[in-house]
Amino acid sequence: STPMLPSRASSDVVSPSPIPLALALLAVLLAARVAFVWRRGRSRRPAGDPPLRTLVVLGSGGHTAEMLVLLRALPPEAYAPLLYTMAASDTTSAAKVAAFDAERARRCGSKALLPSEMLRVPRSREVGQSYVTSVATTLRALIASLLLVWRARPDLLLCNGPGTCVPLCAAAWSLRLAGVKHVEVAFVESFCRVESLSLSGRILMAAARLGLCQHFLVQWPQLAARYPRARYLGRLC
Repeated sequence: STPMLPSRASSDVVSPSPIPLALALLAVLLAARVAFVWRRGRSRRPAGDPPLRTLVVLGSGGHTAEMLVLLRALPPEAYAPLLYTMAASDTTSAAKVAAFDAERARRCGSKALLPSEMLRVPRSREVGQSYVTSVATTLRALIASLLLVWRARPDLLLCNGPGTCVPLCAAAWSLRLAGVKHVEVAFVESFCRVESLSLSGRILMAAARLGLCQHFLVQWPQLAARYPRARYLGRLC
């Protein structure tokens, strides 16, 4: 009789690759961490007492002007140091910030303030840039924002609408997601937005469910009526 040969299917057992299992486990852990952060609520205050280390996002033109008006209304001794963050291509905000800091120092008189800093990040999308090419520039801006925020570790991030703020808010959220630090994010929609939100505002409003933005303020009552998550406190800047 002919001898039986061992079946190849029975002798060569293929072990499952550990890579998909590891990726699946990582996805489950990440989803659990996101759910935990979300369930802890959106109103937790930043750790520590004033002064609060405040990262201020500036945009060229009107955004910077409005932000400086808002900063004038805040007590300097409670929000310091100020970490002014602007796009690398912004050529106008630095001079305005220098003048504002000089005025702020005069208002404080003999009180010593922690020195402010000027920080730069790449812009996510330039005016007129196509959406196709903006994918790469947005990714570059996100990486730069992560590095900046993880080094700065602010208590508060204050922004009012420039596109630069979205990657920075995401970077601040990543600190909380990693369990490193809770950064309070306050978004003040531009006074120019009367009937609808800016693109940055719409993105942060949608992401607010995950805790990306704890305070979303608008300056017109009809906006608060249209977007229930927004709060109207009158004109702020």
